[in-house]
Amino acid sequence: MSRKPFTLRQAVLSGGAAAAGTSAGTVAETIASHVPGLGPLATAVVALWVLDKLHALIDDTES
Repeated sequence: MSRKPFTLRQAVLSGGAAAAGTSAGTVAETIASHVPGLGPLATAVVALWVLDKLHALIDDTES
């Protein structure tokens, strides 16, 4: 069974989401260092939000 190759679109989506999530997590940990677990939570929330927005922006289906 052959696997579908990892496309450039998937690389842009996941890379952009990971970069934005990491940045947001770092900022959240810096600003609110007294709240444990806020950095990973901010990372996940922002990464999923950016992934959704990039997916809608780079939609490859014809309307």
